[in-house]
Amino acid sequence: MLKFLPICIGLIAVGAGPADAQEREAFLQKIEVPGEVFDIVLAKPKSPATVIDIGMSPEALVMHLIGGELALSFDSADKMLTALDSLQLPACAFDVQSKYSEPRKPTAVYIVPKGDLVVSSER
Repeated sequence: MLKFLPICIGLIAVGAGPADAQEREAFLQKIEVPGEVFDIVLAKPKSPATVIDIGMSPEALVMHLIGGELALSFDSADKMLTALDSLQLPACAFDVQSKYSEPRKPTAVYIVPKGDLVVSSER
């Protein structure tokens, strides 16, 4: 019986994590690099923070970015597939922390070939 105690404690600790952890909706900012064959795309949370709630729509077109912290929502499958081709793996991901009491902002950096159609969303 005692050998199952650590397993039960671990499961309780995992289950007691933040229940309100939800993905924030991201926007994409494309930066053109002159004279190169690639562009840089930044994925940052929208301001003010918009939470994606797919509970109301089982057919939601959502693409999850960096570890479930950011997500992009789409109104058509074509736009989602176009973005998926370009944004499969980030070059790097990090959090931007403000000196003030603002929450941290997860950010992802993608390198995409120049001319790739990355569907960008507005702030």
